[in-house]
Amino acid sequence: MSKLPEHITQKRRSSGMAVIGMSWLTMTSGLFFATLAGELTRTMGAAEWMIHLIQAVVMISIVLPVLYVIRRRFHMKSVLLPLTGKGVIHLLSGALFATSLAFIGLAMGSVSGWITITEWHFSADFLLAVALNSCIAFLYEALPEELSLRGMIYDGLRSKLRLPVFFAYVCQIILFLLVPMSVSLLQELVGMDAGNRITLDYMILLLTYGTTLQLLRSLTKSLWASVGFHIAYLEVARFVVILGDRPALLSYTEQDNGLAEVFILYIMMIFVGAIILTLLNSWRWWRIHQS
Repeated sequence: MSKLPEHITQKRRSSGMAVIGMSWLTMTSGLFFATLAGELTRTMGAAEWMIHLIQAVVMISIVLPVLYVIRRRFHMKSVLLPLTGKGVIHLLSGALFATSLAFIGLAMGSVSGWITITEWHFSADFLLAVALNSCIAFLYEALPEELSLRGMIYDGLRSKLRLPVFFAYVCQIILFLLVPMSVSLLQELVGMDAGNRITLDYMILLLTYGTTLQLLRSLTKSLWASVGFHIAYLEVARFVVILGDRPALLSYTEQDNGLAEVFILYIMMIFVGAIILTLLNSWRWWRIHQS
């Protein structure tokens, strides 16, 4: 294969850096202004659901149009919308994969005696709360993050900069880690309380979580699959594992404080999920190269 002229290669690299930088900046600024809008709304005494809804609207209003312009300007192939029948299947498959891992973990913990379920609370209030929170999570967290990070940025690393898969994974994960770190810094600069404390545990969580989502996107070739997993992970965390004031699916006791969270959310959904996806991606790669 003949080598491309140097000026074409340089132009492609420049456009790749522009795509990656602008997409990352869009995601970071969107998250910052969404949290700022939420803080201002909270000072006005708004209900918590209203605060989250405003954050979601601000986030998607910034990220979606800008990424659309970037995609058109630089002729990127990252496509998510509209939601087709195949996209629905991928969305549901990603969500089913995440929830299956969670409930397998719950069953294993229950059988082993680590977790004891004391009561189930399946009700209309529970379903309504999950539905409302899923819509907000879709607009505020899953859709903008998958579009920008697992979508536009990863595609920029692969198609524009032509990085090998491993290095594209590493660079995307590093940029993913830099988003909350940068937002926390901006929040402190304007006098806000940082939404997330950047600890070693939190960084490890983001590292492994981002890897699992990217592996799912690579396996299915669909951002909808990672969106489905993303939403399901958040809903399992909020309505099944980490119990608070919101309606919950169940009540439980655990052998050690925090054991359910570590085992179900981190070990089963993220680590085991990543192992399964790695094996499936490897098998798919082997099948392609054997044919």
